[in-house]
Amino acid sequence: MAEALRHIAALIRQHRIIVQVLPFRAGAHASMHGCLKLMEFEDAPPLSFVDAPDMGKLLDDPATVTRHTLMFNLLQAAALSPPESLALIESVAQDYEHGEQHP
Repeated sequence: MAEALRHIAALIRQHRIIVQVLPFRAGAHASMHGCLKLMEFEDAPPLSFVDAPDMGKLLDDPATVTRHTLMFNLLQAAALSPPESLALIESVAQDYEHGEQHP
């Protein structure tokens, strides 16, 4: 686990990805059902893809995509900032290296 977290941290430091961690203390949130991917295109309307256990669904309904975009914005607002997320990831990686376990 430490190695995987250090790899994620390295990608963040190389500016290849942006990560924001939603901590457990944030509690229940609108996207607990599964993963959400928002897609925007220059020459086509936006789409959302919802991925949950035993299901994956590509959606193009404008109202649904708008609702999913709002849900993402709310999750992003509740999450740690990118620098805070990086610090947490590196701290947890260090804990794993020293044998401490996390939920």
